[in-house]
Amino acid sequence: MKICLVTNLYEPYSTGGADIYVKWIAEALRDQGHEVFVVTTCPPRDSFLRIKKEKIAGVSVYRFYPLNIYWGYLAQRKPLILKPFWHTIELLNPHVYLTFKRILNKEKPNIVHINNMGGFSNSIFWASRGSGRKLIYTLHDYLSVCPKSVLLRNNFDRCSSPRFLCQIYQMIKRWNLKKTVDVFIAPSRFLLEMHRKYRMFGNNDCVVLHHGVEVGAADIEDARDRREKHRQSKSINVLYMGRVDVHKGLAVLSNSFKNSKRSDLHLHIAGSGDYLGQMCQELKNYNNVTFHGWVTGGYKEKLLRQCDVCVQPSICYEVAGLVILEAYTYGLPVIGSRIGGIPEMIKQDETGFLFEPGDEKGLAALLQNLSKEQLRKMEPACQQAAMDHSMERHLQGLMRIYSS
Repeated sequence: MKICLVTNLYEPYSTGGADIYVKWIAEALRDQGHEVFVVTTCPPRDSFLRIKKEKIAGVSVYRFYPLNIYWGYLAQRKPLILKPFWHTIELLNPHVYLTFKRILNKEKPNIVHINNMGGFSNSIFWASRGSGRKLIYTLHDYLSVCPKSVLLRNNFDRCSSPRFLCQIYQMIKRWNLKKTVDVFIAPSRFLLEMHRKYRMFGNNDCVVLHHGVEVGAADIEDARDRREKHRQSKSINVLYMGRVDVHKGLAVLSNSFKNSKRSDLHLHIAGSGDYLGQMCQELKNYNNVTFHGWVTGGYKEKLLRQCDVCVQPSICYEVAGLVILEAYTYGLPVIGSRIGGIPEMIKQDETGFLFEPGDEKGLAALLQNLSKEQLRKMEPACQQAAMDHSMERHLQGLMRIYSS
């Protein structure tokens, strides 16, 4: 089977779980003998008005710059006054349509699987139609119902009633998706129901397929053996890994950590984002806080082995955290806010603990009551949860969707 995976960002440009997910499935499908290629964006300096092709880990990657007033990867750094114009162009971009159509006509895939498409255009969907191709769209965020993709207002309150311009945006997206997509995939039940609430699906097929993680029995055993070497530390090492932004609950985590009143807690922050500078300033007088920056590869694995518990304190409607599955692989329980798809991933007192989003006192109390013995007892259940969400199982589900 020949499969085209579409994502707005791909290695070396990456900002979060969706980009990592596409890389995982691209290489896993390749290993299963399928012919896979990725279509993604790049900055204008790399490929302006032309298509760039390269090989990464045996996967063909096409890159081009979607003509717009700036590259989507840099959106958070751009002034608000430019964003309405950028979104208007993104709704229907002839350059994206023609360029993507050209790639598809050359490669002739059986399946076009669209993942993150913010920064491309709705034109991606229209270009995918025809020649018997099947179009599948995995919903990694709320971009179909919210221009910001996180359903938060400017003051970080959760949005429950879209404004007039947002309703127009939703109407255009709804028409576009209903006319073009064959199957929608949601990584969590919550995400699926939120899109149903805004009537995004029509008669299209909708499937919940939780993310998968690369793990096997040998990997679990290896992770367990490696963690044994780091159990002599008396400190409880708490890990946050992901975007360091306000909507991820980092202000909640910062204040809860300061209020926990424990000297044996060590907080590790692995990631980058707009809130990083302020968080560094807030915690500059705490010797038991380490900022690692964006971590990958061996450094990331070492950090997961050295820590005792992972925390996901989001205040937004989180989709379904890949970080949670990665933590489980290493036997780490997860403390998560009870919002979005997070409760679907955490079994209370078995693989972690839940608290109400934004509840600083609730998170501080959980941190205050952590014990190494309790966390170690939860390790087998966490690793079993990782096995239950293995990439092998995920790919089996994905292939059923591809072949149906």
